[in-house]
Amino acid sequence: MWKRIGALIIKEFIQLKRDRRTLAMMIMLPVIWLVAFGYAVNFDVDHFRIFIVDQAKNKDSREVIHEVEEHAEMNVVGQGTEKEARDALKYGKTDVAILFPQKYDSIAKSKEQQLNILVDGGRLFTAQSAVRKVNEVLGDIQKANMEELRQNIEERFKGNDVPNVKLELPADSPLVKMPPNVAKDLQNKIQSQIRTAMEEQMEEQKKQLEDQFPDPKYMAAEVEVLYNEDLKSAYYMIPGLMGLVLIFITTFMTALGVVREKERGTLEQLIVSPLRSVELILGKLLPYMIIATFDFLLVLMVGIGVFDVPFTGDLLSYLLMALIFLFASLGIGLFISTVSQNQQQAMQLAMMTLLPQFILSGFVFPLEAMPEWISWLSYLMPLTYFLPISRDVFLKGMSAWDHPVALAMLSFFAVLFLLVATVRFRRSLT
Repeated sequence: MWKRIGALIIKEFIQLKRDRRTLAMMIMLPVIWLVAFGYAVNFDVDHFRIFIVDQAKNKDSREVIHEVEEHAEMNVVGQGTEKEARDALKYGKTDVAILFPQKYDSIAKSKEQQLNILVDGGRLFTAQSAVRKVNEVLGDIQKANMEELRQNIEERFKGNDVPNVKLELPADSPLVKMPPNVAKDLQNKIQSQIRTAMEEQMEEQKKQLEDQFPDPKYMAAEVEVLYNEDLKSAYYMIPGLMGLVLIFITTFMTALGVVREKERGTLEQLIVSPLRSVELILGKLLPYMIIATFDFLLVLMVGIGVFDVPFTGDLLSYLLMALIFLFASLGIGLFISTVSQNQQQAMQLAMMTLLPQFILSGFVFPLEAMPEWISWLSYLMPLTYFLPISRDVFLKGMSAWDHPVALAMLSFFAVLFLLVATVRFRRSLT
């Protein structure tokens, strides 16, 4: 029995050795997953770009700015007006803006003295991490200032309890000549009045010092979230889901559709038909393009209508950008079909191209939270360029034309993938 099982095992290994693509994917896929999940799956962003608006220009604001500049995880990218800060957030040039009002005080006692923080709610996890980190820095400064204030108060009132007042009468005082009971009553009244005056004076001093204590509700910075005030995850996810739907549908369907023709032997029949190679390629791609376009529009309508995700930007440029991205996705699927011998290989290759894009593109996990050597890989993937355009068009009222670099890269990928895939496909037909 074991001899027969051993022979079967040897046969399976020989078969795997002949199918080198499947063997390579079996070995490489776990490594890719380990690296991707181990380094990229992280919601906590630990490096932030800070824009400063200092209207106070006092000791307290300079102290906070100095601490921010010295912080290893923060990089001050500019200083200017509030409008410049909002523009920097809109166009992705900064992660958080810190606004110091004219009357700013690190131990705030009123709204006019309260620090303000602006964050981009369209970048959900970056915004949450940035607010948390800035508040930690402010908390350390406020803690030090409160400790200094407490020590000052203790030193000022140390040994300043109201003493027992005892009135010592001189020998020539008129009270000495009065009857003892009358003199004692009058002496007690004078002592009581002196003690009351001293207590009133100390209460006034305490009240003056209490006025220096902060109001707890103004101690924490006031956070203004732009473009996604309630930090709803649907506002963050659905614009990205538009690209994920396109690339998953087109890559899988195109890769499997062409390979299926090979397995069934119908591709040879198409080759000997009157169809030219260009007509054959278009005939294979256009159905998947139509289906992907329908799915894209369906997700767009459901996202806006059911989940109330606002669409505030330019629809025409957005649709054009989606079309360019669609061509890139079709090119990836067609290329996979040309290098695959069967549907199993096509599915495995499609998975190897789609999973990294899901993890590394910024769809869920922010690029800022990834190590630099991993984030560079992200920029080799079309979905990485689609996502910021989609989210900015949805939430910020922007146009796809406001992202010329991303549009250029998407166009480059579309031309590159379609060109390489078409050349390989035409060779397979000859």
